[in-house]
Amino acid sequence: MNSHFRLDNTAKKALYNLYLYAFNKPDSEFRRQFWTTRFEHGIPYGIYADRQLVSGLFSMPFKVNFHGHPLLMNGITDVMSAPEYSGKGGAGSLMKAALVDMYENHVVLSYLAPFSFAYYRKFGYEQVFDHQIYRLSSPNLPRLQNHTEGQIHRHLLKNGITAIKAAYLNSPLSQNGGLIRQDWWWQYLTEKHPDWEVAIYQEKSQPVTGYLVYSRTTTEFQVHEFVHATPASYQALASFVFKHGTGYQTYTFENADPNYQGDLLADPYMLSVTTQPYMMARIVNLQAFFAHYPIQQAEFAPISFNVEDDVVPQNSGNWFISATAGKIGLEHDSVSKSGAPNLTMQQLTKAMMGYRTLASQSAFGQLTDSAELAKLDQIFIHQKPILADYF
Repeated sequence: MNSHFRLDNTAKKALYNLYLYAFNKPDSEFRRQFWTTRFEHGIPYGIYADRQLVSGLFSMPFKVNFHGHPLLMNGITDVMSAPEYSGKGGAGSLMKAALVDMYENHVVLSYLAPFSFAYYRKFGYEQVFDHQIYRLSSPNLPRLQNHTEGQIHRHLLKNGITAIKAAYLNSPLSQNGGLIRQDWWWQYLTEKHPDWEVAIYQEKSQPVTGYLVYSRTTTEFQVHEFVHATPASYQALASFVFKHGTGYQTYTFENADPNYQGDLLADPYMLSVTTQPYMMARIVNLQAFFAHYPIQQAEFAPISFNVEDDVVPQNSGNWFISATAGKIGLEHDSVSKSGAPNLTMQQLTKAMMGYRTLASQSAFGQLTDSAELAKLDQIFIHQKPILADYF
């Protein structure tokens, strides 16, 4: 453990002050509240120089659902350095320390929101999450017929959490790499976004089958999360939004599902669509990821490949995987094997997470194609991951 970088409660005030300065944030009771929740549930790291805290970050323990497999994941957030200490490698040292600790604590994956994709690629992270942003101006709102029998109830998000928890867990937002949201994280969302509202769709005494989390300004109606398990819940909630009519100039839908859905409108030309690069991920413990990974073939001949991971060297070396009658065999040698195809941790993360196949990476010249990689591609998930949360 990198205990000399770990901070305790005595560093709380110093870390908060560094956070305010580094990110140019004003102090307020509101900010102190949600930041304190983050501090209490996260693992803070920091570096002191001349008795002052000059670098810091949080490693936030979560669980994610990866296609039916619950996995430990730590999210990295608030990577910060005082300007006079910037460029001296402090943040990099903390990143490496956090990743080493994750590996030792059997954490499988790590996510983060990058200020620079190039910077975090140095630590093995790669882009795997995108969002689709849909915008409509009020004159272009479609008219939907709502023939559903259920009802919609509006609440502040903090008052609607209990009702929507199960719907979230049963939705794609939590099953393709998304968070298994803990109670404290739901509470954190309401602390950070106290103005967020939720519209909940329910038919009589049946379970909730849909909801949308949204916020409003004087000019914009913004949907942050839209869950619909049935055609009826989709129709009712979409109609609810569009019935606000000319009350807002712009209607914005942020969809964590990266797949385009504009074709659902009668006239997609009325829609402005942007694909927004969202967050990065990396495999922290490859052995553990393979142990819980939903391998897509029950039987295949042995596949040999080399992995390069400069930050977590335990992942480096040659890997040898096979399957017989659904039983997976996995061997690892710390020494790379001559003749086996080579993969960086970033390339492997993209492929195993389902973001971009090895064949596609080869087609764009990011790696050298081979028969072994083609076989490896066939056992991986080919469905893009989904992450609605931000940290």
